[in-house]
Amino acid sequence: MKSIFLADAHLLNPEDLAYGELLEFLENLPGDLDNLFILGDFFDFWHGFKDVVFSHYVPIIANLQKLAAGGVKIHFFAGNHEASFGPVLEAAGTCHKQAGITEIDRQKIYLAHGDRLNPEDYLYRLWHGILRSRFTLKAMDILPVSLTLKIADILSRGGQGYDERKKFIPPQVLKSCATILNGKDDIQTIIIGHFHQQRRETFITKSGPKSLYILGDWINDRSYLLLENGRFSFHHHGR
Repeated sequence: MKSIFLADAHLLNPEDLAYGELLEFLENLPGDLDNLFILGDFFDFWHGFKDVVFSHYVPIIANLQKLAAGGVKIHFFAGNHEASFGPVLEAAGTCHKQAGITEIDRQKIYLAHGDRLNPEDYLYRLWHGILRSRFTLKAMDILPVSLTLKIADILSRGGQGYDERKKFIPPQVLKSCATILNGKDDIQTIIIGHFHQQRRETFITKSGPKSLYILGDWINDRSYLLLENGRFSFHHHGR
């Protein structure tokens, strides 16, 4: 069994180096790959229109559709840059609006983008609720696509320097992960993105040691996590 986990590509322009290298990476995935887990912020902004796809995302969507047709099971998890999924992504893979639990190689894995693991980040939770409210999503459907894209660019980038930033991991996030690993679901591993830094943490629980994997990002580091025959390992495309 072979699975790949990646997050935070923040795809925007097909001419960007990170975008092109992701296309190359996906086109050359191992032929025996079983699962591709995309843990949020794959796009710099995505809204699932019924009848249209932003033109700059056509190349990556075609690539994902080809993978799915070849038998790779693709799982999309919503990040803070995906307002909704829509029929195009739903046709290519399984879409998860919330965190989920999967079982691979006899171990239960908790998967999420990671942006909602800090219960004390009240302003972010308010913004998250507004972005995904019925009113906001309906407005996106009604507005001209070009105007929605302009607004999305302001919301998604908003002064954030993806090429310079390494996000601080609040202690509340680690506390939330400890609670999950000590819970009743017998989860052995947590994998999240969002924080743009590659990191592994070990938690000593009542059931023994368990692991948290925080994914590095694709936009800066071309980082991904591989699970092969029950063993995890971090990798960097092109290195």
